[in-house]
Amino acid sequence: MRLNLERELFLKSWQSVERVAIPKSPVNAASGILISADEMGRVTLEATDSKTTSVKCTAQGVEVQEAGLGLIPVTIVGSLLKKSTSKLTTLEITNERGVISSGRNKTKFSVIAPSEFPQIPKSDNAEFFCEMVLSDFMKLSVEGSSASSSPQDFPKYLGTCLLRNKDGVLKFVSTDGKRLSISELACNTGNERDVMLPAADLKDLARILTSEDLSQKIIITSDGATAWFKVDEIEFSIRQIDTTFPTYEKILNDTVMASMIISRSDLSAALDRVDVIAKNNTAHIVAFTLNPNDELQIIARAPELGTTTEFVQANISGEFMRVGFNASYLQDGLRALGQGDIKIEFSDPEGQARLYRNNDDSFLYMLMPARLTPQDYMDDDNLSSEYENNEVQNEFNNNEQDQNQDQNQNNNGEF
Repeated sequence: MRLNLERELFLKSWQSVERVAIPKSPVNAASGILISADEMGRVTLEATDSKTTSVKCTAQGVEVQEAGLGLIPVTIVGSLLKKSTSKLTTLEITNERGVISSGRNKTKFSVIAPSEFPQIPKSDNAEFFCEMVLSDFMKLSVEGSSASSSPQDFPKYLGTCLLRNKDGVLKFVSTDGKRLSISELACNTGNERDVMLPAADLKDLARILTSEDLSQKIIITSDGATAWFKVDEIEFSIRQIDTTFPTYEKILNDTVMASMIISRSDLSAALDRVDVIAKNNTAHIVAFTLNPNDELQIIARAPELGTTTEFVQANISGEFMRVGFNASYLQDGLRALGQGDIKIEFSDPEGQARLYRNNDDSFLYMLMPARLTPQDYMDDDNLSSEYENNEVQNEFNNNEQDQNQDQNQNNNGEF
């Protein structure tokens, strides 16, 4: 095989594929990119992680001088292409040797036998699932997978994202038992069905596609075992997860005891500051005090370290409430919500909190609260005053002995 490469154009195609390959070893088949060139001048690049994800791309900026097939190590060739300053490069593969030439400069390298490349799934028999603008897909992926946990967790659904098309609406849903995220969009959908994918792979795909033209359409198909994502000349595949997703609709309720409209950036910045203390608390708790027609008070405490208090301007309505949250989980939801004002609905101090963009319910991030002890929501001045009260002193004495154990076991509510 002999190819003339217009380096910059070809490199764009190469980079769309190389992120899927695993650069473990130069002689490992999963660390290589399979290049096939036919007599019609079409060049295809393929890569896989040998587990759940693969990609196939029609390469641009290539002139085929001699057709053929080659499996070349991603790290070596990718680095040479990126570091080269030449506009035109020649790639030649013969038996077990490859050569990259730019003028008089030449690099020889070992290649892998193409027969060792894993067989990647083909979409020939896949059924249409949905079609949308790529920018919308990126938004759904980020929002809908924001409540997933590590894919190593059990049960399997904890590390998955559910893609559900129904009545012309596509939903991306994830949960880890303590939180739930749902992002939805009206789009062109096929037959009603569910597709469950590893959330980590879906996030990786969204990151890879950031370099593409976001105004393009993305088409998703599925054969029940694999889902394919086609954007222009690039086709990704992700192996589906065979498990049952919880009936999340039964979890949600519409009870509202208190609500708050607040700047997402102001709340996130305040949480960043109190996290200096909160992250030293085993349960990573921050305590909210919601006083209608007043500011939001946020307190974080860590044993033997200190207490921090922040006040954030907010529009609070409903009943007075104190409620606690895991700071990391709350920040995950705020990041997914993006910029602007957000609305938070609180069902009760021990019930779910529901986060939305203000005046936009297309994305919901639901979070269960953490159990608070009385000292969690007191600043140092109030705590000192309360200690002078014998009744409260007795309560604290009873709680202090097992506070850390109680927080470890109970501070993260589950639905």
